[in-house]
Amino acid sequence: MEGLNVALEAARDKGIFKGIQIPNNGPILSHLFYADDALFVGEWSRTNLKNLSRILKCFNASSGLKVNFHKSRVFGIGAADRESANWASILGCEAGTFPFNYLGVPVGANMNLIKKLETDSR
Repeated sequence: MEGLNVALEAARDKGIFKGIQIPNNGPILSHLFYADDALFVGEWSRTNLKNLSRILKCFNASSGLKVNFHKSRVFGIGAADRESANWASILGCEAGTFPFNYLGVPVGANMNLIKKLETDSR
């Protein structure tokens, strides 16, 4: 996974894979790793997704490790379901829907509701 981290950082620095800028002059986020789990975050463009696919293929060829695309999902924030499905096919996976859990943390849920539930449970 360290090799994939180095490859993604280099691709991000060279503009090959475009991550997202964290608000208030934060860093550019392109990926998060935890053990053998990966989350890729980037600009919603066909070029960016194709470049991610190329990076993952190179990672597979150089390391022998392979992404399980049957367990992978593409999420398009504000994108139509059909567009997300078409772009997911570039990677050979399915489009995901919000909300979902990532490492046990709800993503895309109504955070106001979660905050209210936490407040009520105290």
